This record gives sequence, structure tokens and C-alpha cells, in this order.
Amino acid sequence: MESTRTRTNRLPTGGLITAVAPGSLAAAAGCSMGDRLLAVNGQALQDLIDYRFAITERDVTLTLLRDDQEVLVAIAKEEDQDLGLAFDEAVFDRIRQCANTCEFCFIHQMPEGQFRNSLYIEDDDYRLSFLQGNFITMTNLAERDWKRIEHLRLSPLYISVHTTDPVLRKAMLKQPLAERLHAQLDRLRDMGIDFHAQIVLVRDRNDGECLERTLEDLATRWGVGLLSINIVPFGATRFRETLALPGLAATTPAWCRDVIRQVRPFQRRFRAERGDDLVRLADEFYILADRAFPGERHYGDYTNLGDGVGGCRLLINEWNRVARSLPERIHPARHVTMLTGPAAVRVMQPIVACLNAVEGLEVQLLPIASRTWGPSITVTGLRTGEDLIAGLKDAAVTGEVWLPDIMLRPGSRTLLDDLTVEDIAAAASVDIKVLPTDARGLFVAATDPVALAGLDADRWFGSYYR
Repeated sequence: MESTRTRTNRLPTGGLITAVAPGSLAAAAGCSMGDRLLAVNGQALQDLIDYRFAITERDVTLTLLRDDQEVLVAIAKEEDQDLGLAFDEAVFDRIRQCANTCEFCFIHQMPEGQFRNSLYIEDDDYRLSFLQGNFITMTNLAERDWKRIEHLRLSPLYISVHTTDPVLRKAMLKQPLAERLHAQLDRLRDMGIDFHAQIVLVRDRNDGECLERTLEDLATRWGVGLLSINIVPFGATRFRETLALPGLAATTPAWCRDVIRQVRPFQRRFRAERGDDLVRLADEFYILADRAFPGERHYGDYTNLGDGVGGCRLLINEWNRVARSLPERIHPARHVTMLTGPAAVRVMQPIVACLNAVEGLEVQLLPIASRTWGPSITVTGLRTGEDLIAGLKDAAVTGEVWLPDIMLRPGSRTLLDDLTVEDIAAAASVDIKVLPTDARGLFVAATDPVALAGLDADRWFGSYYR
């Protein structure tokens, strides 16, 4: 049931609907891609959190903006039944910007105006922390934010700690409010809000004895609500020197080996005390140090894959399971090129060897160097379209190319520099197939290219489908 009224002289608010699930309640009610959801049962929505709470009712009335008219749509549903809407963003109003000038920040290591505007957005939004697992420093939280976190029980949150030394944290974040960390973590604990902690580790800055103190503080003072401690290495782009940023010691293989040795006693201790290793290093540490990844037990439920922790172990284990079902041969024969970042080569080489054991299938692994950021940025997810075009042309690649979707912006076919998959395919004269960055995606890409197209389509049903 719909009714309409003209809306004039008001700026768009609410969430832009980017997809409606076929056969869903929203589809049956006439909701369409391009509508903007302004309110549910008269309640204005500032983010996906509001939306999730609002649609728990049995009877909901959606206020949509369509062609400059407000459209009311009434839906009767079961309690907590999903509507089937996807939105372009998780935050419907303005994203909370970062108030810090962290000396290790990746965004600060990019020259102004050279990349698309969205790459320069420094979010430090507690809502994205709860919804997406983005890490926040808490330096921009107002009292109303604290009250909303407590009232709505927004748990867990993801906190950028870096160090529990207030003076050093203030210096590293270049933000006076950063020294309030202890009181803020106390408040989260007292509110019953769990959290994951992140440490961006910089050699000769917050490592060594400082790291040990931070691990000890987190586990003893805030251990009740502490779910994990994730340590990721500092990465410097090629622009750092030209931007006259403070000199920071580079990440080296020897230092990575030292860090692995240093955290191992903490992991053993926490497993004995809590039944969980608690402290986990980003995969990059093991890759740079040329050390084996910990076993599956170490990573638990793989909570922090988005922080680069555990993805390699998960892929290895999943591939070992699905590889048993690979056929002996395929027809017609195919030759493909699989793109990756330099950091993933060690993980991907055994997988490629396994694929090449299939008669009729030949897979070439092509590591793509980052001309955009520089040689020290090696992770696959930070390749740009220009990087891919240059790498494909230099290697004189022709024919079928596999592009892992970790290189793309979530829910899109666009890379970091706004070039699309189609742009790259045209510029390099290749046939690009996007595959999910997991063992299933690799298996289907190798054995059933038609089914791969279906997996690809499933991936693009909105980043914020709930």
C-alpha cells in the first residue's frame, strides 16, 4: 500500500537503496533501487543501526523519497524479519572524521589531489566500528556518542590502541585527547562493552619494552571485555619523504622475526589463562619474516580477517579441503593468468602448482608491483587499476585473467583509483574474470567458469545488505 506527497526544498537524507532482494518483503511492497529510505514508522534514520532497530517491529511504514516525492509504504511482517534492502553506505548522515594526525597514517602518506576524494576520507566513526569492524581511536567521541553506545549496547567495538603509554600515544597520534585512553577503556569496561584492540607497530617507536607493557596493560586492566589484540606492521608509501613526514624506521624481515619471538610467550600465557592466544600478528609479519603461519587453532573464529590477520591460514586450510575434489582434467583446455600482490606469492604458489596438476589447465601467477604506493606496500588489496594495467602490459599477458575481488571496493567493480574492471580489461586487451578471494572462488574459477559468473553477481548485491 503506497501513498505519496511532494517534497520540496529539502536536502536528501536517509539511506540510498542500491539493491532490493528478489522475492523479499521490500520487493513485494514496491521498493526500488534508487529510492532513498528517510524513515521507518516516522523515525528518521541516521545510520544502519537505526534501521536495524526500527525494522524489528511487526508492522513498519517506510518513508521513501522517489522522484522528489515522499512515498509511504506499509509492510506487515514477522518480528525481526528482514526486509531485503541494501544501502550504498552504512552511515546515512556525515561520517565522523578523524581528529588525529597519526605519524604512521596511510592517508597522510598520499599527495593531495592525486587520487579520488573518497581515498582521503579519514573515518573515525564509532558506528562503522560497530557495523564494519573499522578501528577507531575514540578521540572524537562526544558525550551523546557514549550514551548511545551504552543505550544501544553497541558491542563489540574495534579500538586503535597502538600503545597504553599516554605520553607516547599522544605523540604518535599528534592529538592531546589521545592520552585519555585509560579512562575511555575503563568506561567501556564499566558499560559492559567488549572490544578488539589494534596496535600499528612501528620499529623503534612502540615496540620492544613498550609493546610488552601495552600487552600486559590490556590483558590485566581491561581483560574482561578484551576480545583480541591485533598487531599490524607500519607500511610506508613512496610519497613519505616528498611530503616531509617524520622519519620512521622501516619494517624489516629481521625485525618481524624479533616481533614474532617477542609475542610468543604472551600467546602461550594467554592460552593457558584464557584458553585463547588473544594476541595475533598480521599475516604480513610471517610473510616478511619467512616464517610459517600459526595453525588454525591460533586464529579461533577468524574475527579480524579485515585487519589482515589470519587470511592466509584460512585460505590454505580451505584450499587443502576443496582441492581434493579437483578433476583430473578439464576440457576445453585453458590458459589463465592470476593476479596477486607480492605479499601473497608464497601462499599462492602451492595453490597454483595444484591447479597446474589438472590436465588442460595452465595457471600463471602474476605478482603486481605497486607503482602507485611504492615497493614496501605489498598487500594484494592495495593494488590500483593503473598498477594492474602496467603489470599486465609489462608481462605481455593475453587471454583470460583472474582478478581477486579483494582488489575491488566492496560491492563494486572499481579499484582504489576509480578505474573499473572493464577499464583495465580494455586498456590491457585481456578478458578479466573477478573471483571471490577464497578457496571456493578459486575452485569454481578453475572448474566451472559459467558458475563463476554467478558467484561474481552475488558479490555485488550491495555492501550493506541486511
